[in-house]
Amino acid sequence: MVTGLMIFHGVISILLIVTVLLQFGKGAEAGLLGGASEAVFTGSQQGNILSKVTVVLTILFLGNCILLAKIQSGGETKSLLDSAAPVAAPLNSDAQAPATAPEETKTEQAPATK
Repeated sequence: MVTGLMIFHGVISILLIVTVLLQFGKGAEAGLLGGASEAVFTGSQQGNILSKVTVVLTILFLGNCILLAKIQSGGETKSLLDSAAPVAAPLNSDAQAPATAPEETKTEQAPATK
C-alpha cells in the first residue's frame, strides 16, 4: 500500500509541476509552451481550467503527504539511533550527577568579634 501511495505521490508531483509551468503569469508570455498553448484555449479559459486543475492536484498532494506521514509513523516505536553509541559526552554536569544526594558538609562558624 505504501509503495502504491509513493508512486501516486510521484505522479501527482510531476503533474503539479507541469500545471504550474503551463500557467500564464500576469503580463508574462513565457509559459512552458509559449504561444502554442493559446491555439487550444483562450486566455480566460486556460486560466480557469489550469487553476482548477492546480487546486485539485494541490489538495491531492497535501492529502497524500499527510496520509503517508501518518502511515509511516504509525507503528514505529523503535528508532534507528537507539542502538547507536553517543557521539560526545553530555555538556552539562547534571547528566553525571550521582544517584544519591550529596552529604551536607558542616562548616565551622568563626567566633564573633566585638
